[in-house]
Amino acid sequence: MVEPNRVGGFPFRKADAEERKTNFSEVQLPYSEKEVMQEAERCLLCGTPVCIDACPVLLDVRGMNEAVARRDFKTAYERIRETNPLLGVTARCCPQLQGLCEDACVLKWSGQPIGIGLIQRYVADWERKHRESSTSSVSIASDTGKKVAIIGAGPAGLAAADLLRRYGHKVTIYEALPTPGGTAWYGVPDYHLPKEDVLLDEIKKIKDMGVVILTNTAIGKDITLSQLLDENNAVLITTGSKDARGLDTPGASLQGVISGYDFLETVFINGVNNYLKNPKYNLGSEIIVIGGGDTSLDCARTALRLTKGKGTVTVLSRQPETELHVDPIMLQEAKEEGVKFKFLVQAKSFEDDGNGHVRAAVIDNMREAAPDQSGKRKIEPIPGREFKMQCSTVLVAIGRGPDSFLQKKAGLKTGKRNSIAIDENHRTSMQGVFAAGDVTSGETLIVKAMEKGRDGAQRVHEYLMHLEANHMSFYEKYYKDKSYEAMMEGREDEGPLPD
Repeated sequence: MVEPNRVGGFPFRKADAEERKTNFSEVQLPYSEKEVMQEAERCLLCGTPVCIDACPVLLDVRGMNEAVARRDFKTAYERIRETNPLLGVTARCCPQLQGLCEDACVLKWSGQPIGIGLIQRYVADWERKHRESSTSSVSIASDTGKKVAIIGAGPAGLAAADLLRRYGHKVTIYEALPTPGGTAWYGVPDYHLPKEDVLLDEIKKIKDMGVVILTNTAIGKDITLSQLLDENNAVLITTGSKDARGLDTPGASLQGVISGYDFLETVFINGVNNYLKNPKYNLGSEIIVIGGGDTSLDCARTALRLTKGKGTVTVLSRQPETELHVDPIMLQEAKEEGVKFKFLVQAKSFEDDGNGHVRAAVIDNMREAAPDQSGKRKIEPIPGREFKMQCSTVLVAIGRGPDSFLQKKAGLKTGKRNSIAIDENHRTSMQGVFAAGDVTSGETLIVKAMEKGRDGAQRVHEYLMHLEANHMSFYEKYYKDKSYEAMMEGREDEGPLPD
């Protein structure tokens, strides 16, 4: 059974809500070939394509749509693979309608924006099904003799490795966990991203380019940062976000009050099918999730599936629904599956069942106070309006900061929330060591982490080749020099990437 919904000009299908909440199969179902071609044909091929400008990795939306509309999926793939090595991942994980490509589409103002994410997904899946060999189709420059170590195999590190390898450098990624992918592997549920079919396949293609990925290797523990620098010409740190915020609430140390980030990592780190064979958590039947972001939805929907759809899962948010920082499509899907929501509420304390386990949460109703002088509204409790909710498990997902382990261990200069401090060229306080992505700024979108990873890799390349004075921005390289117009005029550079 399927349920209709409208994104772009055509329905995209979703698995039936009652069925899908019992398993981890992908929720959103793809366009057919006819649908994807018709949807791409709606593209106006704008002279000033703001959709590309809105994409952190400058995905060539025009070139993709022009090729898809005439059924040339190979060219479409080549156009968008130019700047994005994780096409199938970002097609599924980007909130395209939230400040990104689809939100910028001019057709949004006269009807429905182009379904860019679904077109991109179709193209990425088409390439995987029709791949003639495992050989990479991207250009790789001649060997430079330079060696770069990247710490962290998440989206930022993978995007950086892809670019540095294309420049001709030898690249090795060191990953502390047993499987590469970072948050995309252990933090994104499989119903949103089929990780073995999509993520691991795209990582394999990066490895096929010559990038070496060493897992189960923690820099700062198994190998020191100084040792790594001695063996390489440069090091790029992309260890992402890890340090989760906890609750300073009476009873928060009770058993059953769990970090939502640790929960997701435990469920997905070795693959969800392996977890289901030997589950760690006994969630019970009354589950509370605290938070107002995408991770809170991931926790809620994952918990629901672990109870085979029989548990009661309620998300508590301090914000009103209109101010949630979530993908609206994911919010809609959660509601369809039966996840409940309470807005403008806050846990005040947790009650012990007498054996050290949580049994209930005491919750304040909140309200927006009058704006202060800056116009900002403060959220405050409403006196005498608290209530109690029975609960068997509480999952806490209220944000996380940069992974602080390595910078503390190696003595790197830090910034806000123990992030690695960098200058405008991604240089850290240690000579030859660069950093990029969430470890320098805090948690963000996968595609934005990739943007920063690529930018950091560009600065590493310029450092290695003494090109700092001749820096070319990605905007100039991909938006202008390798543009849709250049392709259509037959003058696009087909050789290695320019320095």
